[in-house]
Amino acid sequence: MSGIIDALRRCKHRLMCVIAPKAETASYYRTMFGKELDFKNPKSLNEKIQILKLGEYCDNEKVTICVDKYRSGSYLKEKGLEDIEPKMLADYERARDIDWDALPDSFVVKCNHGCGYNIICNDKSKLDIKDAVKKLDKWMKSDYWKEYCEVQYKKVKKRITVEEFLGDDIENYRFFCFNGVPKVIHVSTAVGDEKFIDFFDTNWQHMDVHRTDRGGRKDWQNIRKPAHLSQMIEIAAKLSEDFPFVRVDLYDLPDKVYFSELTFVPSGGFIHLEPESAIEEWGSWLDISRYL
Repeated sequence: MSGIIDALRRCKHRLMCVIAPKAETASYYRTMFGKELDFKNPKSLNEKIQILKLGEYCDNEKVTICVDKYRSGSYLKEKGLEDIEPKMLADYERARDIDWDALPDSFVVKCNHGCGYNIICNDKSKLDIKDAVKKLDKWMKSDYWKEYCEVQYKKVKKRITVEEFLGDDIENYRFFCFNGVPKVIHVSTAVGDEKFIDFFDTNWQHMDVHRTDRGGRKDWQNIRKPAHLSQMIEIAAKLSEDFPFVRVDLYDLPDKVYFSELTFVPSGGFIHLEPESAIEEWGSWLDISRYL
């Protein structure tokens, strides 16, 4: 019975994301944080991200292109940064059309219309192709934007892309950018079951802040400072300059910096930090007065 009730709740939530995204966002925010979302005088980063999500980032063609993992390369090219995009090996409309035999021994398969729709293959001989196709079919049928009313994904035309494999256990450096200024670096693993590790400022000073809703925190003193940190900061600033807020995700490999993705609404705009004051402080760095 509880499973049926949960399923009905999810259906109702997804329906409300379609017909009344603002009301549903406010309701979900109340459930997550136990307080009202202040649309008129927002202070926390979560509140401001929600307002951007429902306003500036809704029906924004440039944002739609940037969140589309198939088309985001055009934005990199616009910024003169096409050389940091991982090589695309193939793209398909349906999982059944993938020519697995033609792919190299290692690669990454992605659905372009959401987050977490990735299959990382470092050894094709060990890949369960039947299971991979099943996952891809499921993802391609899903409307990711309805999970947290993330309307910036709504107009993305669904595709499956295959990219070059960059390596095992590489770390993802996620730059939180406020009005075009990178200020926070969130370090996480890039493969397997993602582990959210820790936060640093752009001078690579550890920040005494951590996520309370994700596990896997490591000893921050053992986290590697990226060799190309100054270049990554410049790239993050360039890619974020057109938006009030965006998270720029990059990989730092020995030979060069690689692009991962642009995330406009991290965690759906429901980021849980400890201490709680951090989400208020980070909100003070983001000026969205022109969008209210």
